[in-house]
Amino acid sequence: MPRRCPRPPSSRRYVLRFCGEGPAPRADVARIEAHHEIAVVDISPPRLLLVQARACRLRTVLRRLPGWVMSEERAVPRPPRPMRRPKTSR
Repeated sequence: MPRRCPRPPSSRRYVLRFCGEGPAPRADVARIEAHHEIAVVDISPPRLLLVQARACRLRTVLRRLPGWVMSEERAVPRPPRPMRRPKTSR
């Protein structure tokens, strides 16, 4: 009996990186784009995709596509901008 994925309240965003030789295979990218439960948010040629999906569904698709690695998107806060000193006349 196949194991069912628990349904989270919403899907998350993941970065997919192709680790093989050369650019990502177009057939692999087309297969990911065509999947009805995976939304491609951004394609950053030649080796990265940003997608929104449930993790278990994404893992299932990537098992059939060798050379791909997934990681959850992480936001890195920008450091605060330094305050400008007021110009003084000399």
